[in-house]
Amino acid sequence: MDALSAFLTRHIIYIYFLYGLAFFALGLVLLSEGRHTSEFRFARALRPLACFAFVHSAHEWFEMFQIVAAHTTGHTAGLGEEAVRVGILVTSFGFLLVFGTRLLPRAEQFPRAGPLQVALILGVWAAAVGVVYVRRRPDAESLILAADVLARYLLGITGSVLATWALLRERRDFHLRGMSAYGQGLLWAALAFFVYGVVGQLFVRPSIVAPSHVLNTALFVRLFGFPVQILRGVAAVAIAVALGNALRAFEAESRMRLARANKARIEAQAAALEAQTRRTQEVETLNLQLRQALHELSALVELSRTLSSTIELERVLHYALYQVVNSFASAWCAAIFFPRPSGEAEPVQTCYRTQAVAPDPPPALQAVAGRTIASEQAVGIDEADQVVLIEELDADGNVLVNEPGRRYRALGVPLVAQGKMVGGLVIAAAHGERPFVGQDLNLLSAFARQIVTFVENARLYRALQEREARLADLFQQLINSQERERQRIARELHDETGQKLTALAMGLAAMETSLESGDTAAAGRLAHHLRTMSDQAVVELRRIMSDLRPALLDDLGLIPALRSLVQQFAVQHPEIQIALTADRQMPRLTSECETVLYRVAQEALNNIGRHAQATRVTVTLEQQADVVRLEVDDNGVGFVPEAVSPHPSGRGLGLAGMRERVMLVGGRWELHSAAGQGTRVVVELPRRSCDKTA
Repeated sequence: MDALSAFLTRHIIYIYFLYGLAFFALGLVLLSEGRHTSEFRFARALRPLACFAFVHSAHEWFEMFQIVAAHTTGHTAGLGEEAVRVGILVTSFGFLLVFGTRLLPRAEQFPRAGPLQVALILGVWAAAVGVVYVRRRPDAESLILAADVLARYLLGITGSVLATWALLRERRDFHLRGMSAYGQGLLWAALAFFVYGVVGQLFVRPSIVAPSHVLNTALFVRLFGFPVQILRGVAAVAIAVALGNALRAFEAESRMRLARANKARIEAQAAALEAQTRRTQEVETLNLQLRQALHELSALVELSRTLSSTIELERVLHYALYQVVNSFASAWCAAIFFPRPSGEAEPVQTCYRTQAVAPDPPPALQAVAGRTIASEQAVGIDEADQVVLIEELDADGNVLVNEPGRRYRALGVPLVAQGKMVGGLVIAAAHGERPFVGQDLNLLSAFARQIVTFVENARLYRALQEREARLADLFQQLINSQERERQRIARELHDETGQKLTALAMGLAAMETSLESGDTAAAGRLAHHLRTMSDQAVVELRRIMSDLRPALLDDLGLIPALRSLVQQFAVQHPEIQIALTADRQMPRLTSECETVLYRVAQEALNNIGRHAQATRVTVTLEQQADVVRLEVDDNGVGFVPEAVSPHPSGRGLGLAGMRERVMLVGGRWELHSAAGQGTRVVVELPRRSCDKTA
């Protein structure tokens, strides 16, 4: 050993002091910098590293005081004291392992993995100490020394390698954040940790653990001429200085955050000012919309009040157009159209202008109305005089507005009642006035929804009045028909049945005279003649009774009664081929439904026999899922149903009677006929109301 080595060995106490002081200073630096709020992962692992520095400095100073006590008082460290020192050493290396594992990849995703890894490494160290004890059976002093060596081999070197790798990985994070200058400090700190851990902890005290009997502190002194504690101390100083430089990145980060915060504050102020301006504009827009909404609401209320004052259709349409035109400042003309059977739009109300009522609407409104009714959507005439759809439906059924900023000289909206197109409401702007826009379309659509309700009510009222008038006519005709039927029955009873009964009475008197005179032959001939006359009278009475109410309908049901009716028709009209098709599985219906179906068939056949000039008639009775259906079809000359209406003379009474009979039981009656194409009468009664078992 040369003089320098001997000098350093004698003054090893100062080396331990500086060695511990370096780690203590490192701990202070890390503890103070660890208080900063940072986005670096490295900042969240500084506390375990600071704990390592403090505990490791405590170990070095503990060992220094042991040497001081040995030199001054000859104190020899006991087993308990050495066990405490080794425990401090193991604790410090444990904190170093915690620091390294916290910076492993995906450590934040699996927070429980780090403690498990540290526990596993500590378990390996404890197991290694147990193996040394079992295999070598050393004394207590040698076992403690072996535990010290194994702690440096397994814990110190492993923790230093993990710390080195973690610092090198964090250096890339510094580069990505534009702090390469501070990341250089992490590089030097990583190299210092590698030297401290791998080289400094490889040379330990000689012990029974291989290879410490060869690679030990004595060999290091022989090779390098100074104690290994100096290398460890220099490495500790380098770690402290390098990490101190790297931790300045936190201050730079704070300045950058402050700059970003100031920028964000300025941007927030600008955004707040912009938002305030936007809110002011929105308030102004809202006020404008509110005024527009109030105008629309007042117009709708006025329209509702006006339309509620009458139920007549002509007045409803007149009042509606008057209110529509006066609700738009630029309106010039408005009209209501209903579709014709040919598909064209027919004005049902003259075009109302702001100054006068014109006899006919302008052709432009006619075109808009036709397109509106055909498409069932809002239509307009733009400023280029093109008729365009304003609203369309996409594939999902959503309403799309074509070119919201477009202006229109005329607008048309559909009148829809209960999902059915019933007409169109159109409005035109005066030349030189402001064209219509989207808000005008909204108001016009609201008018249309309100108008169609009153129009339908007026239509229903008119239909009700017409039906009441028709029912009154029908009732009067029914009374007249009943009186005629009574006269016919009375005439038939008088002319035929009454005369036969009179003849029977006279014949019986003559037979009584013959019997008194003993002329038995004449009495027998007279009795035969009287029997024939009585049979004829019975047949005539049965015919009259069947006309009044067929007994088959009550006794056997609808199908036998229809079959008898068809047979009578065939006898009365041999020139007409008639066929009955009936569902044999049909159950008995209620008396009311059977009577309705029978009378409809009877009246239809009577009409065919009187007017149709048919050669073939088909009567079909069938039951379907929800209805009972009767159909009477002929190939006669036919007629135009619209041209036939009930008349005091009795014309059209049969058709009206059939329709009213069917409607009274909740059924549906249809008449299909045209000139030269025959006639078909269809009746459908709901099964739920005709089922006799219900």
